[in-house]
Amino acid sequence: MNKKPRLFYAINLNSKTKQEIEEKIMPLIPKDKWRKTLPENLHVTIRFLGQQPKEATRQLEQKTRELDIEEFDAELNCAGDFKGNVLWLGFGKGTQEFQHLNKKLQDTLEIKGEKFHAHITLARNKGATKQETQETIKKIRKAMEPKTIKIKKLDLMESQLQKTGPKYRKIYTKELTQAAE
Repeated sequence: MNKKPRLFYAINLNSKTKQEIEEKIMPLIPKDKWRKTLPENLHVTIRFLGQQPKEATRQLEQKTRELDIEEFDAELNCAGDFKGNVLWLGFGKGTQEFQHLNKKLQDTLEIKGEKFHAHITLARNKGATKQETQETIKKIRKAMEPKTIKIKKLDLMESQLQKTGPKYRKIYTKELTQAAE
């Protein structure tokens, strides 16, 4: 059986940032109430494409090569939730640049826009109440120290769903253009 790959575009975090999130933020999330994202899977999804025909991968790589986006700095400085279902870390500085990257990617791929909010998914709810969710977010916000991340690459990724959670594989990396000084 030839399954169609599940594809998405992401900004993968460097190992130091992943380690800081794993050590400082993840312990604040109750594991009995939330399914935590594995540290190696922490990233910013720019665009989820879903299942695609295998032959589409080569076309996506080619179109991604054509993208002309400058690298930028983003400040990881906030936390929140999506309707109590997902805990996330978000950005202040860099938000507009993420929006621009998302829009440029959609234009290049000729796909329709959908609501976009640059974030890093920390965990998915498996039983936390609204109050427990808000308490967890308060703890995360209190523990957070603003962190600037240099956004230099855009990755085309494949997501393979497994019982232990998704496993991600890089298919193609687009180096963003160095900013003119």
